[in-house]
Amino acid sequence: MRIKQWQTWRVPLVLLALLVSVTLSGCQSVEPVKAALSSGTNDSAERTEPPALGKDASEIPQSPEIPQPASADSTDTEQSAPLSEQSPAPPPADESDNNPSPIPPFGGKQTPIHPFYELSGTPPSAPGLAMRVRAFGEEPQKIAYLTFDDGPYPETTPRILKILKDEGVKATFFVVGKQVQRYPDLLKAEYDQGEGIGNHSYSHEYSLVYRSPESFLAEIRHTEELIYQAIGTRPHILRAPGGTQGHFHVNYYNAVDAADYLVYDWNVSIGDADAALVPTEQLIHNLESQVPGKSRIIVLMHDAGAKLTTVDALPQIIDYLKRQGYGFGVITPKVAPVLFPGGFHG
Repeated sequence: MRIKQWQTWRVPLVLLALLVSVTLSGCQSVEPVKAALSSGTNDSAERTEPPALGKDASEIPQSPEIPQPASADSTDTEQSAPLSEQSPAPPPADESDNNPSPIPPFGGKQTPIHPFYELSGTPPSAPGLAMRVRAFGEEPQKIAYLTFDDGPYPETTPRILKILKDEGVKATFFVVGKQVQRYPDLLKAEYDQGEGIGNHSYSHEYSLVYRSPESFLAEIRHTEELIYQAIGTRPHILRAPGGTQGHFHVNYYNAVDAADYLVYDWNVSIGDADAALVPTEQLIHNLESQVPGKSRIIVLMHDAGAKLTTVDALPQIIDYLKRQGYGFGVITPKVAPVLFPGGFHG
């Protein structure tokens, strides 16, 4: 009986002691009281469970002073920041010379640009270019190939042929189809003298010749047929009107090579196309300024009705080249072409 009375009065007495302690100190912790209450209830056989504080233990508010680690499987979207605010984008890669950005690996083998034939017969190379290997003949240590474009013409062709015969040298004539159509006998005179014959298109009109690789070949084949009718042979050498630079690209080279033609530019020009009539002395000077340092040269000249000073300069041009130790040859498919590089870059 006395024990039950003590248990009944124990809680009020503890509370009274607590109030007295708070009054005296003003800052007494409540933890002893909680401990005492807990101890008292543990001693009681009639102890009851404290009520739940929330639907789930995770909803217990945390202290704002102590940051809580995020749960790995948390799905609380209210505390998730927008994507643009969660973390800053990584800084851009340093693209300075000291720390360049990595270059993605190229998926295939890059074809180098090699815009000329080797004397061994190796053809030019460039992306998209497909030209066959050729077989070229041996040449003297120094060789000159004199070439005449745009003929034949009655005003100039016979005079050029006489000079070549008198000097004992050979040259190559790149003839225009419409001129062959007019003067087939002059073409035959060139051929009968042992000069080289090449194809230089039919019209020589850039707007017609360079519409497309197909248009170019159509002009070449038209002229080829006219040449065949005049001399019974089909030349496989040609020169593009105005040269390949600025006119040819890879598709032209592929079309020409597929049709088994070789195209020839030049590495020396006397400049007789710079004006309607260039003085003889200027033509000779132009040649002499370009020849030094070259062991093989393809010389551009013109066989056209108005190019009378070209004919006048020819004996002196031949004499100068002889004194420089050059031999003279005729261009055939056994001669390695000189090509301008521009067409291989597009």
